[in-house]
Amino acid sequence: MPFRYVIKWRYDKPEKLSVEAYYKYPRTPQEKRKPVFVIGKAEGVGIIVIRHMLEKTAQKYPTKKYNKTLYIFLDENDDEAYETAYRIGLAAALINKAQTPEEIQKHIRYIQSIMPEEIWFWTSKLLDEEIGEKALNALAILSGAITTQNKKHTYQQKETFLPIM
Repeated sequence: MPFRYVIKWRYDKPEKLSVEAYYKYPRTPQEKRKPVFVIGKAEGVGIIVIRHMLEKTAQKYPTKKYNKTLYIFLDENDDEAYETAYRIGLAAALINKAQTPEEIQKHIRYIQSIMPEEIWFWTSKLLDEEIGEKALNALAILSGAITTQNKKHTYQQKETFLPIM
């Protein structure tokens, strides 16, 4: 993969989280400092729900601490590290979208239970600029946090034509 992934976790109030991708071999100073894309961002108390995922990731991969921000550098040659980055990024994006704590719980329960192939699929859809928001809505529906609003179709009875005799 041409990217290296960094999880930035600020555990001061307000708690912030972002999963960012940087070029593996940057050519300019700007490419070195600015992320190519962000998988997910979240801010606030909802991050507490995925804190155990973040702590487990911080124990497994190298970290650096700057002030009150912890940088977790994911292994570039490990597929599980990529899957972890995508899973946490999707969770952060859904936490940011959720409006109630119940929605957050349902989102996280779903993200933790799905297979790695689904994580790769949904992340690719989320990163697509045209359908990113629709992918989050679809994930919210699949997790059971929101429901679709089915419109009841009213069928009008068509008039029957009877010949005059």
